Amino acid sequence: MYLTQGLRRSSEQNPDRSALITGGRELSWRQFERRVAALAGVLRAWGLRPGERVAMLSHNCAEYFEFSYGVPWAGGVIVPLNNKLSATDLVYILNHSGTRFLIADEDFRAQVEGFSAQLETLERILYFQPGNPRSEYEQLLDATQPIPDQLRGYEDVAGIFYTSGTTGRPKGVMLSHRNLLWNAMSGIINYELDERTVYLHATPLFHAAGGSRVFTMVTAGVTNVILPRFEVGELLRAVARHGVTSMLLVPTMIGRLVGEPALAEYDLRTLRTIAYGASPMPQAVLAEALRKLPGVGFCQAYGMTELSPAATFLERRYHVLEGPDAGRLRSCGRAVWGAEVRVADEQGVTLADGEVGEILVRGPMVMQGYWRDPEATARAVRDGWMHTGDAGYRDAEGFIYLVDRIKDIIITGGVNVASAAVEDCIHDLPQVAECAVFGIPHPDWVEAVHALVVLRDGADLSPEAVIAHCRERLAGYQCPRSVEIRAEPLPLSGTGKIMKNVLRRPYWPVPG
Repeated sequence: MYLTQGLRRSSEQNPDRSALITGGRELSWRQFERRVAALAGVLRAWGLRPGERVAMLSHNCAEYFEFSYGVPWAGGVIVPLNNKLSATDLVYILNHSGTRFLIADEDFRAQVEGFSAQLETLERILYFQPGNPRSEYEQLLDATQPIPDQLRGYEDVAGIFYTSGTTGRPKGVMLSHRNLLWNAMSGIINYELDERTVYLHATPLFHAAGGSRVFTMVTAGVTNVILPRFEVGELLRAVARHGVTSMLLVPTMIGRLVGEPALAEYDLRTLRTIAYGASPMPQAVLAEALRKLPGVGFCQAYGMTELSPAATFLERRYHVLEGPDAGRLRSCGRAVWGAEVRVADEQGVTLADGEVGEILVRGPMVMQGYWRDPEATARAVRDGWMHTGDAGYRDAEGFIYLVDRIKDIIITGGVNVASAAVEDCIHDLPQVAECAVFGIPHPDWVEAVHALVVLRDGADLSPEAVIAHCRERLAGYQCPRSVEIRAEPLPLSGTGKIMKNVLRRPYWPVPG
């Protein structure tokens, strides 16, 4: 099992069909494969040895696909870089991973040159500019003879994906060829992909959720439409222009999509599937999406980078507001093929159905470990089980229900409050566009429930009204003790998640 096999198969079967479409450029499968093999030739000519790391710093683009396949074609390991990170974090990742070569968009040249002197192992930087035939990248690819696939695979590391590092230094998750291919094959089945699929990449390709879709879609041989970054108008125009049938969005993106005033003006007749994941989906946002996009089937994947990244899947048939399956909408689905999923207590003992504990996962999707961090690996993976850090429960039919990230559970007066449940309640208010709930210091209860709320354009809502709404629907201990209405959108990570670590910071003094 090696990732490059999927590209060669798609190129052999459909050499002249469109593989990549972005920014007015279009590459056939034959052209895409040739460029991948040429990029591999460049890297080998530079001296890249099997297992050595090559990093990428860029927005979404066709070159990201070429990097994702060209590096393993050459026998190397990809290191996708979050382009939202600070220079300090980028320097740490590049040094920690021992990266020898960096491929970077010209947009990031000034940033890279600002910290390049601090890089300990980096030997060469290759800059590109999408669509510019005179860039160094294009000239090298044109001048280099494609080389044969080096055929690394199976348990060889294919990529090191660094986590966000919200609770410390970013950790490098080692995913093998087998990890990523298992996820790809599962995705092909779950999302019913075939050569007629036109897939839109709107989530960042540096993240495992978006990056793994590169391997899924190339293996499936679909046409890939690539947006440099998420913007609602550009996304809607791309769907209409290219006949997009499927895409993945995070919940905040779906909220902004269905909140778009001009949504009804776009031709979305080809769109049949929107998958979501990466963070909890507010039920009110999902209900609005189901109403406004009645021709679209929604589905959900749950997982994490360490799981390549999917562990469970909730099919579109459960995304209904009425009928016997409506209750499943609050779950994140059942185990994907090959995964074992259970809920356990702090000692690792499996809990009875309905009891809340930590979600554990075992199977061929579990990472090889954290790069150069055996202690963290030993804490996370025990007896083959990945300890996710997510709290949830299981029902009698194997559906998994998330309660919250364990670190996001608020302990107030000795009672646990799931921030996601409070956020779900607040999202029921039609005036609310975004919200985040977390604990803040309290002299008696240790933590008090606090909510930050962003309103829709033109809406009016008071903190008192938010608290009164919650009191009608939640237990007293779950209700926010304080609410702040904000005008500006909440800060999002590069993957579209609300950054609660940033929001908490002003309320919790740093020790010392």
